Amino acid sequence: MDIFMDMMSDQETPFVEVVEKAKPNSYYQGLGIHILKQFEENDHYFHFLQSILTNFNDLDEEQKDILKRTMNIQPKIITKEKIIYRDKKVKQKKPKLNVTDDY
Repeated sequence: MDIFMDMMSDQETPFVEVVEKAKPNSYYQGLGIHILKQFEENDHYFHFLQSILTNFNDLDEEQKDILKRTMNIQPKIITKEKIIYRDKKVKQKKPKLNVTDDY
């Protein structure tokens, strides 16, 4: 799909939404909300989101963290339980020495 879109000139695209340049951030956020309201099926939203997230790794770490919190993506916590069995120590009786003098 990327190759197809690159082959088409900007004026030949079948898409109506035109993103204006040099607008405040609130404009782009509002545009995103406007586009989201047009999706009727989750499958369409999924493919739209998949195409948008191709440049996710180009964002700085703070922006990535904000998006991860928005999507409720949490690091995978791996817990390992280690069971330790301890044997009871049996006290051995020391042999008693015969202390009597047999000389």
